[in-house]
Amino acid sequence: MTSIVAWERRVGRQTELVMASDSRLSGGEDWDGCAKIFDVGRDDALLAFAGNTWRALPLIFQAISTTRSYEGSNNRTLDLPKYAGHIVRVLNSVLAIASGPGAEDPPECEFLLGGWSWSMGQFRLYKIQFDKQKWEFVTSSPQRLPNSISGKGRGSIYESIGDGSRRLTGRLAKAYNLELIKGALDYHPLEQLYQQTIDASERTIGGAIQVSKVYRSIRVEHFAIDIENKLFVSGRPVLPTENVDLRILRRTSDGQWATHNGS
Repeated sequence: MTSIVAWERRVGRQTELVMASDSRLSGGEDWDGCAKIFDVGRDDALLAFAGNTWRALPLIFQAISTTRSYEGSNNRTLDLPKYAGHIVRVLNSVLAIASGPGAEDPPECEFLLGGWSWSMGQFRLYKIQFDKQKWEFVTSSPQRLPNSISGKGRGSIYESIGDGSRRLTGRLAKAYNLELIKGALDYHPLEQLYQQTIDASERTIGGAIQVSKVYRSIRVEHFAIDIENKLFVSGRPVLPTENVDLRILRRTSDGQWATHNGS
């Protein structure tokens, strides 16, 4: 399982969409170095998954594959809202051809699609979950902050998925209520996610966090993460001999986050 969060972050007069996740996969072992946020083959969107990996990964790979097979999706004439609907139809079509005893079990996984819609002129988030009554994946597009964290200047777009998502939002709400943090969301959801990854009671959440962004300029950026002078990419530690051409998102000892162009 996992904890994934996405939100619109204000930077001066502009905003950006941030998506972050832990990196733990479990199921007989804890594997703290696994990618959960993916490019989908277009420069305006990201896709993340939570839940049982054996179902989620084949589905997410098909979602990526279908993007590359259609020129309208590659060049983004198929805008994000319509693309979200197409992704759901692809997931359901793949699920429908599964056979064998295991195919009778509902897929215990969910997805979060986020990006920039040129037709609407705004960032959008699409939560994709399995409806057991309809026996198919369905999507919703929340565009308001939960009441527990809403407030002046805190933005308007926020969503989280995974078994730790409610606890993450609860941590964030508590920090605001106690006035430990104030103002805009900024990187506060990221810090609460980090705190989950180092909390021993959060058995299904762990490993280094991973962070990606979507910009209004139609660009996706993935970050290397620096925690206590240790560098990670997509949740895995960077090798001593490895050159990483990514900007670095670094956490300071007081829980602040900032980007850097190099080590």
